[in-house]
Formats: sequence, C-alpha cells, structure tokens
Amino acid sequence: MSPIRIVVAGGNYAGLNAVRHLYATLLAPTKSTAAPDASQPNVEITLIDKRDGFLHYIGITRGFTEPEYGDRLWVPYASVPWLQHPCVSVCHDTIAKITSSSVDLASGTQVPFDYLVIALGETRAAPVGTEATTKEQFIRELDKVHRQIKGSRTVAVVGGGAVGIEMAADIKCDFANKNVILAHSRALPLPGPFTDEFREQVVDILRNDIGVNVILGQRVINQAPNCEIPAPDDGYLLTLADGRQLTADCVIRCLGANNSIKHLIDLPTQQDAELPLFGPRGIRVRDTMQVDCVEYPNIYACGDICARDDVKLAGVAMYGAYIAARNIARTILTQRSTGGCAELEEAFRYPSKIMLLMGKAHFAMQCGDEIWEKDRIRPFILDDMGLQLSIDGLSLSQNPDYDDLLIKSDQVLSPGNRKPIKLQ
Repeated sequence: MSPIRIVVAGGNYAGLNAVRHLYATLLAPTKSTAAPDASQPNVEITLIDKRDGFLHYIGITRGFTEPEYGDRLWVPYASVPWLQHPCVSVCHDTIAKITSSSVDLASGTQVPFDYLVIALGETRAAPVGTEATTKEQFIRELDKVHRQIKGSRTVAVVGGGAVGIEMAADIKCDFANKNVILAHSRALPLPGPFTDEFREQVVDILRNDIGVNVILGQRVINQAPNCEIPAPDDGYLLTLADGRQLTADCVIRCLGANNSIKHLIDLPTQQDAELPLFGPRGIRVRDTMQVDCVEYPNIYACGDICARDDVKLAGVAMYGAYIAARNIARTILTQRSTGGCAELEEAFRYPSKIMLLMGKAHFAMQCGDEIWEKDRIRPFILDDMGLQLSIDGLSLSQNPDYDDLLIKSDQVLSPGNRKPIKLQ
C-alpha cells in the first residue's frame, strides 16, 4: 500500500513545528514501547526548505551587534534527532511553484503530496531578510554587517516597526558612542493594533533611556545601499520628505515584510473573483488552518503567510502549525479507523500582543488593550532573546516529549479533547 504523503513547504517556527507534531502523532514510538507501533499509519513526511537549518529570527538584530551570540542562532537540521527518522526527509531546494497536487522545485523535481502545509513566511529586505542557505553563509553575513556597524560613526535604521525598533536599540546599547538614527514615515512607530500610549512609551524609552535619535513623520525618499563595505568616505546622504538631509556611514533598512511569493501559488479556484485565495495580506485560511477554498481541503497554511488578524509572531506561527498538523493527523486517523470524515479543530484567536526587547535592559509589552508594567514583564525577559526556549519548544536537541506531544488516536478522534498550547 502506498504511503500517505505529507509535504511541509517551508521551515522555521511554523514549518518545523508542523513536522514535529506530525512526527509525534503519526510516527514516534511511545515511551512505554520505545518502538514504533505496528498499527501506526503508513506516512511519509517531507520538509522542503532552502535553508539547511532553523534560524532564530527573534534574535537576529542582536546577532548583528554580538557575533558570538549570532553564531548560536542557526541550528542545522542534521543535528535534529527526529528529522533523521526514516519516514521523514528534508529537501534543501527552492520552491518554484505550488500546485493542487505537487510542489515543484527549482531543481526540476516535483514532490507530490496528499496533504500540504504551506509555511513559507514573508520576505524582508537584507540584511534582516538573510539570503543564506547554510550556517557558514549566515555567519559571513553577520560578520559583514557587524564590521560595518562597528566601523561607523553614524548608523541610520530606516523603518520603525518592531524589527527597526529593536535594531536601533541593540546598536545603541552595544555601541553607546555611536549616533544611531531611527527614521519612520508615520507620526508614531510600530504599525498594528497597538495604542498610541504604548507607541509613545516606546519612543520615550528609545530617546530618553537608550539615546536613539528618533525621527518621526518623515519618509526617507532616497535609499542608500544596505551595509556596503567599505562605505563612501563622506558617508551616505539620506534625504527626508521635508528636504532635510542626514549623513550616515551605515544604513539598515527595516521596512517591514511582504508576501512576495504569490507568484509561486498556482491554485485556481471557482469562487468569487472578489475574494481571491491569495491577497495582499497573504493566503486566506479558515480557523482550521485549511486554505479558504472548498476545492482544496487537504491544503493548509500557517505562519506569516496567512491573511489572519493575528500579529505575526513566532508563537502565533507555531500555534497555527500545531492546529494544521493536528487536523491532518485527525483526518488520517479518522479515515483509517472509521472511513468517515473527521471533525476538525479550530484555532483559538488570542488577543493581539507584542513584547519589544530594546537592548538587554529595556523592554515594553502590550497584550490586548493593556500595557504591562515592567515588573510584570520582567519574568518573561530572557538574556538569549528566547533562543533556548525556541530550541526546547521545537525539540531541536532531542526527540519530542511523547507525554506532551504524542496525540493518541482516541484524543485525535475526539474534538472535545483539546489542549491548546500556551503562546509565549
């Protein structure tokens, strides 16, 4: 009998967590037997990722300012125990097209699937949006940016979203003698469902506690190259919308992420043309994490690629992957047990939240409409920006904890037995 083919397109927080839960549910031995159950379904799981490892993006801004920390941000897939299972394969390639039946790769290979999880994320401009596919390439990129920052008198960060805020703060905190400029086009930083009071608090921390030169309400109308080495002797000239000019030795663009992979998705639909499957905010999905099209019940999407109202965070991506993997497993086990249709689980909609780590000593957090006090936030502040938490949460250094992760058949089949994970 041919195996059931599950393909996960894209790795990192969403893709890896999907594969991990599929492995724990459908392939892993239990602690009591320490061997695969003969009654387990016949499945093959394929992870497709152009990278050969997990990258802890949450810490990348500090990786630029502290290379010894940056060296730890990349975890090779070859070192992840459960990815070595004989029914799990990792394909290092670039995705050229996704159709209703296969993922087509740049190498010319077609990877057919019975179930698909799209976890491709969003793209960012360099240097934050790294093009590295190996740890060696990534370390070279980090070193290049670090040398440019270290050798500059003035560093300009363009874009005041969460990444730009943390980038400017990390540079100023690690290089206190440098003039660090954060330029943002809007009157206040941090787009999204956050209060002006919170945004003003962030500006106050940046300006008065850290010493960043924050320029608001001014678009940079010319864009200098990112982190070029060497920079011109007289620096880069940046022109603001009001005509003012700034000079910087290093310019780092943090202008937000975008869904630039629409051209990869080839999933024709018969539904209303006014509701395309893939819009400016990403792929429309249901609360089950299935793509929002009755023609493709076997295709799921999770992470930043999804057009959901959630703030795009690592924990949200992991949770969506958990729901997608759980529903695929539920479907497979139901069909195998009864031949019927599974009742799928829906993702809980958590309140929007964000925690900004501005250097090692400064932070701010809003959850829902509530701005948290510093003493309430402090227990959640980790020196490594959540690196070890992510390694442990994704089981990158050990096989998953079966007591917590293995979803037995009766649990998968019972929609009332649900255990939502806590978002960190």
